[in-house]
Amino acid sequence: MPSADEILQRMRDLQERREAAAKPLVNILAERSRLLEQLAELDKPYGKAYVAAEAAGWTAEDLAQLGAEEPARRPRVRSRRARSSARKADSQPTPTAPGSSSPAVAIPSQDGAAAATATADSAASA
Repeated sequence: MPSADEILQRMRDLQERREAAAKPLVNILAERSRLLEQLAELDKPYGKAYVAAEAAGWTAEDLAQLGAEEPARRPRVRSRRARSSARKADSQPTPTAPGSSSPAVAIPSQDGAAAATATADSAASA
């Protein structure tokens, strides 16, 4: 039967072989991670360039024949229609509650006016 020291030595040897086998993988993983980060940094300018090419008259099929893949995330471009709708919405008056001419949103009172109104209301109902 092996002694405790022999068992521990076998364990250390086994662990060293396992670590030595994993080192190339760890190095490749680190390099891969660095390259993926660089690639991700190119996504935004690639998307803009792709959209610019389409705006210049290139079709998606033309670009595919050139080897350009459609970008995963296209840049957000607001259409003229959406921009004009947003401007119209900003210039419209605040909606009012049905049956009233005041805005639907309550406006807080200032300088104790609420206390004076509450006192007048309670005196009128008493």
